[in-house]
Amino acid sequence: MNRLNNRYDYLLILLIALLAFGNYGNGAQPARLLIIALAPFMIIGSIRRPSFTVNYYKYECFFLIGWWLWALAFLYKAQDLTESLKHLIYLFIHILGFLEVLWMAGKAANPQRSLQKGWILLLMITLPIAINEYVTDEHMSNSLQESGAVMKFGNLSVARPFAAVTFGNLNSFNTVLCWALPSLFFFNLYPKRKYDSVLGYLLLFFVVVVVVANASRGAILCMGVMLATFIYSYYKTGRNRVALTVVIVVIGFVLAYFLFDLFFMILKRFSTQGMQDTGRVENIVKGFQALLDSGGVGIGIGNYDPVMTARYNVRIAAPHNLLLEVVVLFGLPIFIGFLGMMFRLFHKGMSGSPANKSMLLSCAIAILFAGVVDSNYLMKVPTWMFVATAYIYVDKRYSIHQEPKLSEKL
Repeated sequence: MNRLNNRYDYLLILLIALLAFGNYGNGAQPARLLIIALAPFMIIGSIRRPSFTVNYYKYECFFLIGWWLWALAFLYKAQDLTESLKHLIYLFIHILGFLEVLWMAGKAANPQRSLQKGWILLLMITLPIAINEYVTDEHMSNSLQESGAVMKFGNLSVARPFAAVTFGNLNSFNTVLCWALPSLFFFNLYPKRKYDSVLGYLLLFFVVVVVVANASRGAILCMGVMLATFIYSYYKTGRNRVALTVVIVVIGFVLAYFLFDLFFMILKRFSTQGMQDTGRVENIVKGFQALLDSGGVGIGIGNYDPVMTARYNVRIAAPHNLLLEVVVLFGLPIFIGFLGMMFRLFHKGMSGSPANKSMLLSCAIAILFAGVVDSNYLMKVPTWMFVATAYIYVDKRYSIHQEPKLSEKL
């Protein structure tokens, strides 16, 4: 697919790029405002011509509407009605945003390229801010962490400069970087112009350095596994191996020379603890206990912190697990429905071209590994935008390398 971009392409680019504002605006984040503004056009357009969005994505449409109605039905469980209502509104907006990406992709000329450009633009905006944070140890006004942070392990301690950019904390920013990696790999595997490769290598270099410097084991593991699959896919395309080898060597030198102490500390934690974390284990064990106590229907939207803290004495009520959030808050019916979406995503990718299968692998790794880095995934726009992006990347009808049949477009 290689037609001139239309307005839907530019809207896709803008929607993803606006994620760079992070938490600024709180409930009125720019990405959410754009989703709200686009909602009437999507609804009216889908009613007038339901053949694509409604029919092709029938499962997603009906399941997501049912998800929101399920959350509404159990609102009576709210421990803090204001907080639960806020979460309910966010969930509604994010579901709209997810469906809008599918709707606009059906009308865009180059939806894969446009989404890719949006994520690349997001990296181009946020990475310079991240580098400045490391150099100056000065952070954005919404940062939840203070300057002068130190990482400790036993008797060892080392300065821990970090970058949260506009996302409040380093885990949230690391997660967004992991969400962006499949797009960056796509960009590097199938560049459109000669200078795209140079830009792609530069962005890859800075993403790796930032993720390692932020010292999140989950994000580093996610990035490492994804890099391995990218290198494999890269070599299979027959691209210039020298350039990639140079980038890998330079990254290794920077990590060894400038971040040796921090990298050594991370390796020590990996060698002794692996991915084990008593707080995460506690949330998993007591989260499933809460699920059983709820009769399998979930504890209710917006209730994770108050319920897990007051009833189950969880020390840090932060699940750090996307799947755990879904099943504990919304119960087994919604969890099974969510797995159904993941199965459909897998089926679409496996029936596509080698490029679609490559993107399926990258997106699946991102969901599995980046899904255990942060918390409150469902209340954050980037989570939903990433899953929607994955839907378009694995769909052979949008393949960059083939022209779709006229009947497959609106």
